[in-house]
Amino acid sequence: MIPVRFDEDARAALYRIMELRRDIRHFRPGDIDDDVLARILGAAELAPSVGFSQPWAFIVLRDPAIRARIRQSFLRCREAEATRFPADRRETYLEFKLEGIEESTLNVCVLADLRPRDEAILGTTVQPESVRASVCCAVQNLWLAARAEGIGIGWVSIVEPSVLREELALPRGVEPIAYLCVGHAEEFRERPLLEENGWRPRRASVIHRDRWPSSDPAVPAPSPSEVRGLPRPTFNAEGGLGKEREREGLSIPPFCEVAQRASLEHQLLLTKPHGSLGRLEEIAAWYAGAHGRFPPPRPERPLVAVFCADHGVTVEGVSAYPSSVTAGMVANIMAGGAAISVMAHRLDIHLSLVDVGVSGDLSAVPTNPLFALHRASVRAGTANFAREPAMTRAQAREAMDVGEQLAHRAASDDYQLLAVGEVGIGNTTSAAALLCAFTGASPSDAVGVGTGISDSTRLHKVSIVEAALRLHAPDAADPLGVLAAVGGLELAAMAGFLLAAARRRIPVVLDGFLATVSAVVAAAFDAGVTPYLLASHVSAEKGASLATAALGKTPLLDLGMRLGEGTGAVLAVDLVRTAVELQLSMATFATAGIRR
Repeated sequence: MIPVRFDEDARAALYRIMELRRDIRHFRPGDIDDDVLARILGAAELAPSVGFSQPWAFIVLRDPAIRARIRQSFLRCREAEATRFPADRRETYLEFKLEGIEESTLNVCVLADLRPRDEAILGTTVQPESVRASVCCAVQNLWLAARAEGIGIGWVSIVEPSVLREELALPRGVEPIAYLCVGHAEEFRERPLLEENGWRPRRASVIHRDRWPSSDPAVPAPSPSEVRGLPRPTFNAEGGLGKEREREGLSIPPFCEVAQRASLEHQLLLTKPHGSLGRLEEIAAWYAGAHGRFPPPRPERPLVAVFCADHGVTVEGVSAYPSSVTAGMVANIMAGGAAISVMAHRLDIHLSLVDVGVSGDLSAVPTNPLFALHRASVRAGTANFAREPAMTRAQAREAMDVGEQLAHRAASDDYQLLAVGEVGIGNTTSAAALLCAFTGASPSDAVGVGTGISDSTRLHKVSIVEAALRLHAPDAADPLGVLAAVGGLELAAMAGFLLAAARRRIPVVLDGFLATVSAVVAAAFDAGVTPYLLASHVSAEKGASLATAALGKTPLLDLGMRLGEGTGAVLAVDLVRTAVELQLSMATFATAGIRR
């Protein structure tokens, strides 16, 4: 008979095992008996799983060369992660021993097999992320079984998933969940090391009754009915943007100086001193010149396009965050929790979010998002351009096509003003390399702190860009070749977006460093694009001033921003709307009956 309730000794042993499970970082030499290892992994396979999906898989690593390379990724990521803490905490953090990758007996990578099954997994319609949660249950089973066997486990979470994918030859759809060090512990301590060392105290009880306590209310997100609609490009059967080219002529029409001049002359008639609205007058004239007529259409339907992709160069430790953060930010934008989501909603600007090449797992994105994700992935992130070209020429062209198609659809849907931004961990490294290739700037002047890296990591980032430029020797006369060598999928998409918008006479507001560098790329294809662009703000990224200077632009705002996502651009869009409305709605001296 299967016992309903275990006896007191069995229950006490189970609770004691859970109580004394520890994250082990210090290991002593010694083999692990094959039977013991089989029992531990067998316990992991007994974990509960949603829909009996059993999505886990395990790779046991003994090869010292592979483990050494993975440890190098850990060291790079730890250095980058340290920059996220204040100086005193950073020093303490770097003193901690956080892994035993090489000294443990073996390593185990626990994986989630997210590839399609013959049918949908029961119970995952509204919570697909529960498949990954099931794998976490397998990790816990493994950990507790190991503790019962006297074997220590250390979970190493500071490793680039892309490094694990490459080193372990993981197919697309099989994602690493946990990287574990397995071996004989030097000791099992009474308390977790981070608690013992004073890094963080154990939390008080987090058990609530029936509802979350009213003393800590959640911040409500805007309801879907409060969010304006999205442009509706034509999609193919798989939900991706159509690949057909939809150009109404390949050349960009000349910027209309006649309409621009008519706007400026009209400003002289308005009830204000000449030039008293400063750059707002200049903005209104730019808007009219881009549209090619005066009076121009009111920008009542602005759109910000946010292109998302990953960068293989992140494995070189050039960012404070791993590439997996890109997928997380995509989900956050969709859910309404990102800065661009809040700002677009607040300013009544439509937002189009496009996946051009996110390599991380998107299975857990919201099923009822406030902002939909348009799937147009060219490939799962670029290659590491420090070692090989970022992509092929055909892929760079395809990424540009994604941007072009969205601009054409926006024009067809009567958007009178566009803005552009991006999301992609590692993309400031790519942008710096592109800026150097097209302007001749030195990497030391073009490379900035990106996501907030330390000075030493920035110097490393400079060396990566220098080495990549030597490796590929990109030729500015071949812009597609430059994009393929050191570019990014979202950067290429933005360049295509700008070119197509200019062909349709739609003015575009650029976000910060990334969007401005994409404009430099677009101008290398066709210099006629430049007059149609407006620089929104002075980015705090080091190379931003070089990029705006290359375009001959003076940004409107200087707020110390460097977030990306299109946040600076949507602020400037509101200024454009205000400038145009002032010009079209203010009285003239004649209509107001005022004698000058």
